[in-house]
Amino acid sequence: MQQQETGRRHQWVARELHDRVGNELAVAQRQLELVELHLTRNPALAAERISGGLRALAEAMRVTRELAGELAAGRAPRPARGDLADDLRSFARALMPAGTRVAVQVGGDQDRLPDEQRGQLFLILCEAMRNASTHAAAEHVFVHADITATAVSAAVEDNGKGFDMIGDPPAGHGIGLASMRERARALGGRASVVSVPGRGTRVSAWLPLPVGGSRP
Repeated sequence: MQQQETGRRHQWVARELHDRVGNELAVAQRQLELVELHLTRNPALAAERISGGLRALAEAMRVTRELAGELAAGRAPRPARGDLADDLRSFARALMPAGTRVAVQVGGDQDRLPDEQRGQLFLILCEAMRNASTHAAAEHVFVHADITATAVSAAVEDNGKGFDMIGDPPAGHGIGLASMRERARALGGRASVVSVPGRGTRVSAWLPLPVGGSRP
């Protein structure tokens, strides 16, 4: 029993580091990669990218300290976010390479989303976008969510190179795919991935909402 609890704890730590810290580091890396591109032709834009990278690094440090405190206190995080569509667009702008078009659409009343569901859904969708940015080489990414009185369903679709779902996932996908499923399952929901080589990837998530649930 103790070994099982230790194993679950290790999985939680790996998932939180990969998703919460990894997301911010991915943003910082993308911003700083663009500095050299703009340094001589557009110094002002290069400076903006440096500032964006520094902000992402500062956020990664903040999240790391927060995780350390949560580990010490023995509790799981309860991330809270602002407007879901705005947060997703902001993350996409900072992360996606030039030439990748991202459309974000959120339908329904966001006040129906408790903070826990909102925060975990945000992390699931960010991880799916990060995979699209890193592995898919996509030209178009569509992020959408629909909120009803009983559940929220969402998906990230790209027209990238996709991958063969038979056998082990490609290098770099494993932890991210597992973490998305674990986050959804922890809230009584589910997450799934469908991909076809040459035809893109779709990551879907469905989370039930508590009866009468709303943001505190």
